[in-house]
Amino acid sequence: MGMYMFVTEWERERYSKIQDNEELDKEFQEARKYDNSLLIQEHIVFHKHFWRSMTFETTYQIYHETHPNESPYQARYQMSGSGKKETVIAYLHGIINGAISAKKK
Repeated sequence: MGMYMFVTEWERERYSKIQDNEELDKEFQEARKYDNSLLIQEHIVFHKHFWRSMTFETTYQIYHETHPNESPYQARYQMSGSGKKETVIAYLHGIINGAISAKKK
């Protein structure tokens, strides 16, 4: 069973772009051209080391709207495409390449 959440209009706007990573935002916007149901949420995770200072890592969560542009907004969490930047880019490239391949057929 999937994990779903309700999304407000403000969240839809906020999750349609990435603020702090230009490279990833470029890939995300390219993937949104082929799949406009995509949403992305950015998280900063802090790691406290016992004898060292604190470090942080940015992770991303990918969502797909179940009924894009229809209220009430509902999104499905895509666990396989979420996580570190490299995982998200691989997932987005899969969407882009799949859409291009489907167009060629």
